[in-house]
Amino acid sequence: MATITVSYDGVDLILSDNGHTNASRSEQINWHPGSGVKTVTNVTAKSSSPVSTENFWSNAPRENGVNFRGTINGTIEGAWDYDISCNVGTNNNPVIKTKDPRIQVLS
Repeated sequence: MATITVSYDGVDLILSDNGHTNASRSEQINWHPGSGVKTVTNVTAKSSSPVSTENFWSNAPRENGVNFRGTINGTIEGAWDYDISCNVGTNNNPVIKTKDPRIQVLS
């Protein structure tokens, strides 16, 4: 299981893996809020992603409390480019920031 911590430095979202995750087939990926991030609000494929969400994930990323979690397909090869959105404000005054990282499945 890979856990990607998403923090906020006052300007940009910072991912603990620098925005490039190397993962295995069937691996579960967890996105977890770090310093300055209230919640992870969305994880969605970029339209330019080499592999579609339907093909890349056996369980597509979805909300799990303040985290997001998904499980990679056991037969997939390639990469998934995505946008991650996080609330860096408060529940009453949300401020949404977005970053565009990549997950690469190692064969």
